[in-house]
Amino acid sequence: MSNIMKVTTPVSGYENASRTNPITTSDPNINNITNINKVTRPDSKSTNADYQQNEFVQNHRSNYEGFLRALKETPSMTELMGDLLFVKLGNMVNSGIDENFAEEISRFLEMIKLSKEELGVHLKNQADGATKFSGAFFDFLRGALAQSNSSDLNFKILDLLKKYNDFTSSKHILNSIVIDLSNLSKSLPKSYSVQLLEITKLLDQNAKPGDVSKNLEILKKEMIPFLSKYISYTNDFGRVRDIISSLMLNIARYENANKNGFIDAFEGIMNYNVIKDKLGNIDSQTFADVLVQMHGEDGKGNEYNQKLIDILERGIKGEAGYENIDMFKGILSSMLLNESVYVPLMHMTLPLNVDGTMMFSELWIDPDDEEGKTGEDERKAKLLIKFDIKDVGFFDLIILHSKGKIDMQLFCPEKVLALDKGIRAGLTEIMERNGLAIKSISVEKSKAPISISEVFPKIYERKNTVNVKI
Repeated sequence: MSNIMKVTTPVSGYENASRTNPITTSDPNINNITNINKVTRPDSKSTNADYQQNEFVQNHRSNYEGFLRALKETPSMTELMGDLLFVKLGNMVNSGIDENFAEEISRFLEMIKLSKEELGVHLKNQADGATKFSGAFFDFLRGALAQSNSSDLNFKILDLLKKYNDFTSSKHILNSIVIDLSNLSKSLPKSYSVQLLEITKLLDQNAKPGDVSKNLEILKKEMIPFLSKYISYTNDFGRVRDIISSLMLNIARYENANKNGFIDAFEGIMNYNVIKDKLGNIDSQTFADVLVQMHGEDGKGNEYNQKLIDILERGIKGEAGYENIDMFKGILSSMLLNESVYVPLMHMTLPLNVDGTMMFSELWIDPDDEEGKTGEDERKAKLLIKFDIKDVGFFDLIILHSKGKIDMQLFCPEKVLALDKGIRAGLTEIMERNGLAIKSISVEKSKAPISISEVFPKIYERKNTVNVKI
């Protein structure tokens, strides 16, 4: 037995044995020695394997990293929509699904039927409606931002655009508030839920764009105190808190949607000569009304987009069969991903039936591409166009435009390569007919779909992003 207490004479020869640390930091066979002077993990290893692979990312737990991961993992919308348009929608109509849903799908399929002559007009309408900041006035503001040396004017123009965005979206924001309140009522105890719905009924859901004062008074003086009292009494840390967070954000945006705030911001930039010389003595109130009317008319041109969203929503609910839910979710996720603030590109989707040929096209446009830019005044536009043509195949087209000259690169199915000369001639004729000169055209076999990050590397630029994840 070991002589732990040393109550007997120790074995001779061990009295003066030196006691040393059996592990030394100089031992080449020992790795990752803990350094007590540093606050690190004992093995000095990262807790996230993905971070080791993406060390260029500033914060691997940021919203931006989450976006990159989703961009990589989300299926291509073009491929999913091709399958939906070419096969499944027609099958759904004939498969005995709900009559109202079948009728809605049939109306959508009729809406996308176009002739070659109508295609150009349809594409222009979609481009005009794809961004809220389009038209002569916003082109003028872009020019002022590019030419101005005044940081104060730049700030005021950006503030004006932010207020314009919320001002013209006030009905949409109010609708989001009502949806949040409806979801909240389902998570509250019945006694609180009844009171919440009574306050919700006081909101005027038909308020005009920018007329937010009455609803704001109800939200601030009745709704917020009621919810604050509920949280203080119950300490509810569940789903209710998440919904309230979304509600508070929408209320803040709704407050910013005040028409008078937009008018004040507009009058603020009119004090600068560079603006006043171009616009003259324009009446702010009248101008605000004109912008609201223009925005409303743009929305009417996107009726088919709303119809597509309605179909996707019903598909996610399982009305097209539970086996198709994942496909509808994938399409909607891809649509939302392309509207992310981390995608600084104009994006359009075009399901089409042109003279009886079904196709789906997706476009990304960067009107101010800076890659390889050599001159200060040289403006380049870059486009990535994906299109899937029924019974033909999948295409990727990259276009670079500068000063009326075009560089084109087309990736197409192998069976189409035999028509190489005809494709080049056709593309050249189309460009020249529209007043554009061709610098170069290449037609290559498509090996794999081109990712948007390959064509637009600016998506991976992180120098102007801030981690806002909590």
